[in-house]
Amino acid sequence: MCVASRAQRRVLRAVLILVCSLATACAAPGCDVRDHERESGGAINVSWTLDPSPPFAGTPLVVRLTLRDRDQTPVTGARLRLEGLMSHPGMAPVTAPVTERGNGEYEAPLQFTMAGDWILLVTGELPGGMGFTRQIEINGVRPAS
Repeated sequence: MCVASRAQRRVLRAVLILVCSLATACAAPGCDVRDHERESGGAINVSWTLDPSPPFAGTPLVVRLTLRDRDQTPVTGARLRLEGLMSHPGMAPVTAPVTERGNGEYEAPLQFTMAGDWILLVTGELPGGMGFTRQIEINGVRPAS
């Protein structure tokens, strides 16, 4: 009998969510998964920035997310969750509370625990109850100075 650790289950769950969200997003017209700063899929567009950029491991940063609908109207009142995962299994994820700042803008304090490639998983519920998931690839987080 195979018993997965709690961390392994979380990584497996995150991978499953990523695969499903990519399959859904890529089915949307005009989707370009290579454009990491703006991912669209269906009724919501998510753009993002990091401050500072580029990020360094062990250094606090702020992830800023902007949500817009198809008409580019700001999406307010969304409940969001941000989780950072290393691109390879075995590392514990980092999570951050997401705060709405108004006009469709949200931000979350985050700290990458090590250098390398990371995946930010944004999950949320829009006003009206529609859920969504977006993946943001952060390549080349630098080692702490």
